[in-house]
Amino acid sequence: MAVDKVEALKRYKFSLAFENSNEEDYVTEKFFQSLVAGSIPVVVGAPNIQDFAPSPTSVLHIKELKDAVSVAKTMKYLAENPVAYNESLRWKFEGPSDTFKALVDMAAVHSSCRLCIFLATRIREKEERSPKFMKRPCKCTRGTETVYHVYVRERGRFEMDSIFLRSNDLSLQAFESAVLAKFKSVKHVPVWKEERPQVLRGGDELKLHKVYPVGLTQRQALYSFRFNGDTEFKNYIESHPCARFEAIFV
Repeated sequence: MAVDKVEALKRYKFSLAFENSNEEDYVTEKFFQSLVAGSIPVVVGAPNIQDFAPSPTSVLHIKELKDAVSVAKTMKYLAENPVAYNESLRWKFEGPSDTFKALVDMAAVHSSCRLCIFLATRIREKEERSPKFMKRPCKCTRGTETVYHVYVRERGRFEMDSIFLRSNDLSLQAFESAVLAKFKSVKHVPVWKEERPQVLRGGDELKLHKVYPVGLTQRQALYSFRFNGDTEFKNYIESHPCARFEAIFV
């Protein structure tokens, strides 16, 4: 008789998610099934498991053998204190973090489609380097003011939308505001909208989580990349004609 693992895990306050490898980013169904079941996963695995957690308190991590004792004490304390235990699962009522939603939402676009988008983007970049390619101006200068033409798309899509930035306000805040205004004006529906559970879909209001240059890895885009202030952003726009970006909405 087949056993439904998630249904079985629902009977327990904790579940052991011991991975086959302790490599960074190696996180499997052992961890995510525990979250779906509503138990607290006790993890032996990726050293950066918190990057995959819906909230900081939603996981117990045994990083090294010596941590087992302290984790066991924490499990015993939580098991005996319902208020503290429920606090660890508060994310199930308040919703997971934006970073977790951004991570999981990526699966709304099949991996084969993401590969096609990546390859098509590379092909287009190669075509645009051809002297025969009809290019739109990347900037227009009149007097002391320059208007920069940049492109933005939602992660998981191929086609770009045009955004125009003025040199007298070439800041990160102005850029993010322009991105939101553009996508709101076309009544953009995020790619994950129909894939999320109803309770997490939210209303029609768009929320921008991150915007980053096209070509970054998932890890860079979600966790490590950020412009170091307005000056670095301005330098990037000025040194990358018709700069291209991806936006993540949550």
